[in-house]
Order: sequence, then structure tokens, then C-alpha cells
Amino acid sequence: MVAAVLVITMLAVNACGASTLKERSKPTMTLDQARKQIDSYQTDIQANLPMKPVSSPASFSDLECDANDIGPHGRKQTWRSATFEDLPLSGRTQAADAFRTYLTGQGFQPVEEPGVHVGWVKMKSLKDDFVAILDGASDASRTFQLEVISPCLWPNGTPPA
Repeated sequence: MVAAVLVITMLAVNACGASTLKERSKPTMTLDQARKQIDSYQTDIQANLPMKPVSSPASFSDLECDANDIGPHGRKQTWRSATFEDLPLSGRTQAADAFRTYLTGQGFQPVEEPGVHVGWVKMKSLKDDFVAILDGASDASRTFQLEVISPCLWPNGTPPA
């Protein structure tokens, strides 16, 4: 009986992210470093797409990490997008294929989210957890965008004391 209670307790602790909380309390890169990494990824990805954006990249957007993220609070994500307009669906398919091929070669893996954002092609770097999304890849009625998003990080790189 005691062993069963211990197993159930350990499962509950692991499910609640006790080890994850420790991991999330470690130092990270800064927001400025993340922005430079995003710019580097966007430049490299765009150089490997068969078309160029019609607008310069949007300014960076910062947001506190999700409250469901188990904390600690105060970490942020930053991202930036570039827009491609009036691209026919066939061009979007070609771009999505080039996007997948290039990023797979750079150590990114596809992120599957069944039923979520059907028109997205989402890839995540195994090296640094940055995410690149090609939005609108299969929907001719929407604007086509490239977004690069940082993982959650401490704005100045270190957790509060």
C-alpha cells in the first residue's frame, strides 16, 4: 500500500512539472540575444524560400510566458514576422516545401498540433527551442507569413533572486 501511494505521489509530482520548474529557473539568453537569433533565422530562412516578403519584418513583439507554463513568472517570449502577400496557392506549397527542407537540414523538427492552425507549417529547433512558422501555407484567403519565436527566457538572462 505504501509503495502504491509513493508511486502515485511521484506521478503527480512529475505531472506537475517539479523537474520542469527547476529547469525553468535556470539562466537563459537575454531578450536582445533572442532578437538577434530571430533576425538570423529569418534572414537564413528567407534566403532559402522561392519568394521574398513584400514588407520589412514587423517590430518585435514580447509577451509574458503563458500562465499555464507552471512558472516561474517573469519569463518572456519574443517574436517577429515577415509578410508575403498575393502569393498564389501553388507558390505557397512550393514555399512550404522549401521551408521544411531547409529547416530540417538545420536541425529543426516538425511540430504536430492536430486540428490546430491547419494552414501552419511549424518547425522547432532541437538546438535552442526557437520555433519557425509558415502561416497560411494552405489557405489562399489569408496573408502568408513567416514567424520566428523564441523560447521562454529571462529578459536579462538571469532569474530573479
